[in-house]
Amino acid sequence: MKSNRSLLNQAENDNLSIPAAEEIIEEALNELAFTQDPGLMRVLRFLAPAGYQAIVELCSENGRSKRRDASVNTWSPEFDEVRIYFERIEGAEPAPRAVRAQRAPALDSDEEDEEQESTLPADMDVRIKELCAALAEAERGGHAFIALKWFRDSFLPRKAFRWNQHPESRQAVLAEAIQRGVVLTSKIANPKTPAYPTTTIRLNRAEAGIPDEAQRFQPIDMQGEPVGVTIEADRGME
Repeated sequence: MKSNRSLLNQAENDNLSIPAAEEIIEEALNELAFTQDPGLMRVLRFLAPAGYQAIVELCSENGRSKRRDASVNTWSPEFDEVRIYFERIEGAEPAPRAVRAQRAPALDSDEEDEEQESTLPADMDVRIKELCAALAEAERGGHAFIALKWFRDSFLPRKAFRWNQHPESRQAVLAEAIQRGVVLTSKIANPKTPAYPTTTIRLNRAEAGIPDEAQRFQPIDMQGEPVGVTIEADRGME
């Protein structure tokens, strides 16, 4: 017997239009780039390639796209199809075309780590510090939460960094910051589509080396008598 939550999620899904369902799938695929799950990270090249936007179409069994005004419950996983392709984001470099070559010997874990590190920009540490400073500024803005997509696509491009004007660069730096643990992710309920929560981020200040807001002001040592003694002395003179 299905739980009440499952029945509610099913009802919400049935009320979705075909375009709304496609948008939800696209957003989920694009957010895969920020996963920390080792198993999912192996498929990012195919489901969330850097510099590309996922385009999803729900199709009928003959390969034709579903009507735009149709409900998502007209699509069947048994008979119909999901078509996924990618469009290069404006300004992004095209992915290199694969070249058939003899399979290289498998690398051990240390060699794999070295190879992955060599593909990162030389100034990645600087970029992550700049990103953390921007996230700290966003957190001081009084927002109830920081949505990952809003921070990446709206807030971050406003900053005067060398690397943040290209979507794939912002995504790569944010993904690396999450991988290193200086930025933490979580999920909160989305009132518009409760079945599909919003991904939020927050700064891990301990890992990023940024003090908590309450610790930004430190006491300053001053020479002379304590202020309290001076005040008491002044009162005695009145």
